Amino acid sequence: MENLKLLIDQQEVNCWQYGDKSNPVLVCFHGLAGSGLYSFSGLIPLLEKQFYLIVLDSPGHGKTGPFEKEEAYFFSNLAVWFDRVLQQLSDKPFFVMGHSWGADAALHFARHYPKKVLGIILLDGGFTFPQNQPEMTFDYTLSGWNNYMDHSSFRTWAEVSEEYKHYTKKWNAVKENGVKTIFHQNEKGEFELLASKFTVLSIIKAFFQEPFTEVYPLISMPLLLVYGDSPQELKAARTLGISQLKAAVKDLTVQKIEGAGHMLQWDEPAEVAAAVSKWLAQKLISTAKA
Repeated sequence: MENLKLLIDQQEVNCWQYGDKSNPVLVCFHGLAGSGLYSFSGLIPLLEKQFYLIVLDSPGHGKTGPFEKEEAYFFSNLAVWFDRVLQQLSDKPFFVMGHSWGADAALHFARHYPKKVLGIILLDGGFTFPQNQPEMTFDYTLSGWNNYMDHSSFRTWAEVSEEYKHYTKKWNAVKENGVKTIFHQNEKGEFELLASKFTVLSIIKAFFQEPFTEVYPLISMPLLLVYGDSPQELKAARTLGISQLKAAVKDLTVQKIEGAGHMLQWDEPAEVAAAVSKWLAQKLISTAKA
């Protein structure tokens, strides 16, 4: 493992690298208000022997500095930023894997830099929220996240831990350590998210500004969607999203993780890692034959 600090426009970018650099490269994009280790710490030990993992803290998250302008968080601009970072980290084409917001980021990056991306892995993202959830109107979603950010501080770490236990059916010390990477103590001694309200609301606007459905027809590389089937209330949205992917993406694989929620890599890390490893191995064989 190696922790790197890069500079982009005088802002520090935090990156973790795992595995042998001679192995196929897998770049990991985390979810909204998270961090690289928050999203992927459970998968890293299951993947690092086969792949060279680049795990990033995205702008305004973890130990990476924020953008100053709202439009910088729009996916097309974020893709340019990711490319500038990844030019310093890999000199060969790579696979991209994103969870939640990171899945949308992975899609848009692949759209803009198709020659650099060998394949895309979406972990429960980039296919339901918000376009396929009619209840998630712009005003409703923005208001909800605004309220969430106003009430996202905790008096003690025990309160933080208790809150995040509800995000998974399998809580443990690895997950708790991941949660520690997305919080800091403010001047009052309270624990609050490192991602600011400005950053989070800018990203929410990006979801509506550049819908994932507009990207699908522009995806030319293989794509793997791994998703959880909980909660059942999202079944219709998932079904619609999968049908849209099937209509637009020629080389598509869909894998359902039974009983897993949105944090499927927390709920069933071994099953998720096995699905990712198997698919990557198949695509590497196909690439070698081509």
